[in-house]
Amino acid sequence: MLLQKEREAVVEYGKTMFSKGLTNGTTGNISVFNREEGLMAISPSGIDYFSTAPEDVVIMKLDGTIADGIRKPSSEVHLHSEVYKSREDVSAVVHTHSDNSTIMACLNWPLPSVHYMLAAVSGTEVPCAKYATYRRRQAD
Repeated sequence: MLLQKEREAVVEYGKTMFSKGLTNGTTGNISVFNREEGLMAISPSGIDYFSTAPEDVVIMKLDGTIADGIRKPSSEVHLHSEVYKSREDVSAVVHTHSDNSTIMACLNWPLPSVHYMLAAVSGTEVPCAKYATYRRRQAD
């Protein structure tokens, strides 16, 4: 099976994300990028985190091509791909839907820098994208 270690990490951290209250139901998504292989392991769409097995995790190229897997990848696959394309220092993405984060995003409230390392990088606030409603990506 391609990217066994990365698949197992997606499953493990999906359970952790849910257990810590960072998401609920099947919301949120996780990916791990293997730069040597040029492949991303991403959580499947619509499967409960405690029901997800490593073989459910989808392996994809950054162009959106599925390299291995029988499940549908997270609907946020393009967000993950774009992060990996534009940030060579990033090897994993955890996209949560915690209640507090969602509320702050809807209200367009910035995140305060609560740790000195965040303040060193971003100042007193962590910059956030402007809230936008979900739009389905048009087929190319």
